[in-house]
Amino acid sequence: MTPWTPPRSITQYAESGAEAIHIAWRAPESFPTKTSRDLLHIARSPKLDDTDRTWYLHLTDFRFVGLPEVLTGIAVRVAANRRGRITDETLQLCLAGEPIGKNCADMDLSPVKIYGGETDLWSTQLAVGDLQDPTFGVLLRFQSHPHWPHKDSAILDVVELQIY
Repeated sequence: MTPWTPPRSITQYAESGAEAIHIAWRAPESFPTKTSRDLLHIARSPKLDDTDRTWYLHLTDFRFVGLPEVLTGIAVRVAANRRGRITDETLQLCLAGEPIGKNCADMDLSPVKIYGGETDLWSTQLAVGDLQDPTFGVLLRFQSHPHWPHKDSAILDVVELQIY
């Protein structure tokens, strides 16, 4: 098992056409980083709710130390101040700029969350060599909680990976 390892490269991007609608991150090149403005959820009706999303964070170049010979699992640790109202929208592995495997996003509001684990390969066919590729990483995006009206920012303290 490797130690928890942070990324060496963090970039952000918006969905095509949503640059002005979705919320960018301030200084995303390092942790902690905060949304550039509050995320908002306005409850009108299920079809007309207004639920904000952040820009995607693309975290890569992890430079793992002590990789195992055989890959059995991948864990991602996310520490964030979600203000009790900010949930995951996307939490997915990526390789060569493309999302791979399952999206592990959920509605849990815990300040520290661990996704995956010792025997979880995220429905991928990754090999140890793929993890050494600097384009391997995590794609992350938050959203306003869809059940509770609010106006809150998010602070992302750290994202780290551990390889089993």
